[in-house]
Amino acid sequence: MEDNSAMEFISPWIHTTDKCNLKCHYCYVKGNNVMEDDVYDALRKFLLNSPAKKRHLRFAGGEPLLVFDKWENFARKMLDNEGTSVEVLTNLISVPESFWKFSELPYVNVSVSVDNGKSIKVLDKSIADKIQRLKNPWIMTTVTDENIDNLNILAAFIGKNNYGWCITTDYFEKTMPHWSILYQRMLEVIEVLKEFDYDFNRISFNNCSMNKDFSGCRAGDEMFAVAPDGKIYACQTLIGKNSIGDVWNGYERKKIEQRNTCGTCELSKVCSGWCPLYFKPENNPVCDVIKMFSTKILKEIYNAK
Repeated sequence: MEDNSAMEFISPWIHTTDKCNLKCHYCYVKGNNVMEDDVYDALRKFLLNSPAKKRHLRFAGGEPLLVFDKWENFARKMLDNEGTSVEVLTNLISVPESFWKFSELPYVNVSVSVDNGKSIKVLDKSIADKIQRLKNPWIMTTVTDENIDNLNILAAFIGKNNYGWCITTDYFEKTMPHWSILYQRMLEVIEVLKEFDYDFNRISFNNCSMNKDFSGCRAGDEMFAVAPDGKIYACQTLIGKNSIGDVWNGYERKKIEQRNTCGTCELSKVCSGWCPLYFKPENNPVCDVIKMFSTKILKEIYNAK
C-alpha cells in the first residue's frame, strides 16, 4: 500500500488522546480515546521500517501531557534510533514532574500553544514560568476574534525571549477575524518584535517561513496523522473521516496539488500556500496578509544582515 519513493523524512502527528483540559472554541477534537500500547508497538515497527532518513515525531492531542505515562517509553525507544527527533505540542497547563526531565533530552523540543485570548490559553505568570523552564521552546498561536487585540502583548513576550513563533488562522475560518483587521494586527506584531531585535527567521505565519528547513504542510505525504486506534489520516483534522491506511499495513501517500496562483506567486519560495486541504479559494484576501507579512519579514532579515 505504501509508496516509499523519494521520501527524505517522515513526520507523523501522533494523536495520543482526545482528552483535553481546555475547551477551545475552534478545536476539532472530541471524545475520550487514548492510544494504547499495541498501537505504539505497531507504529514503532512501521516507522523504523520506513526508508526515510529522518523521523520527526509530533506528540499531540487533545492534550498529550494528560497521558504522558502512555507514550513516554515509546518516545524514548524511538529516540535511541539515529535520525529521530520529537516535538511535543502542549498547552503546558498540567505538567507531570517526570516530563521536565524528558524535555531536556537531546532531539526533544516542546511547542506550547498560547493564544493569549480573553479566556483561552491565556499568557499568565504560571504559563510564562513553565515556558522559561524549557530549552528553545516554540509558541503556537491561533489567531481568532477572541485574541486578535492581545497579540501585541504576546509579541512582546516572544520578542523579549526570542522564542520561535508559529502563527496560524483558524483552519476552518469559523473564528477568523476580518482580513483587514488581521492585516493591521500583523503589521503591529512586526513592529513590536522589531523593538526587541527579534530574529525573524524564527517566525512563521500560515505556512510562510524564512527558515530554510521549513517544509510547509505535506499532509498525506511525508506528514500524516495517526489516530488513537492506529488508523492513518492525511491530516489530524480529518481523523474519523477518510482513512488512508493504518500502522499495521502502512498508508497510501496522497500528493497535494499546488494551486496555480501559488506557482506563479513571487513569494512561492517562502510561502507554502497555507493549509492545502482547507484553504481552497484561489483569490482570498488572507493571501494579501501573507504577502504583506512575508515582504516585511524579508526586509527585516535583509536589514539585519
